Amino acid sequence: MVEFVFVHSYTSRAANWKAVMIGEGLREGRIATAKRLACALSVPVIADDKHDAANHDLFAREGIENIGTALRTQDEVCAALQRSRGGAVLFVTSPDHLPRVVRDVLAAGGTRALFASSEIPFSQAGPGAVRIDEPAHG
Repeated sequence: MVEFVFVHSYTSRAANWKAVMIGEGLREGRIATAKRLACALSVPVIADDKHDAANHDLFAREGIENIGTALRTQDEVCAALQRSRGGAVLFVTSPDHLPRVVRDVLAAGGTRALFASSEIPFSQAGPGAVRIDEPAHG
């Protein structure tokens, strides 16, 4: 069972911050996606951003709890996993950032995790430019 939805932060210094976090036109950003999924699951949305005042304000306006400890993605992932009391965490980020979040969650031992993507990539290249190198096996 999902315990909470965790929305991944994005720097407000980026020109596309508003689109990535909130959305653009009919396309959902990270927060809209996280809130829609949380509503469907009847669970809260949580974020973790230590220094970005615009994100702090955005989270407060949207009624999203901000743990307020993370400096980077790995910190966010670890804080979310530590916050979980045994239920699954549903991580929401952009489609071109999702592979890194999945990697970081699994590397941190997050075996009870689910993942969802917003509709807006953070990079101009989008998810098609994400490079994944499979480790040697066999």
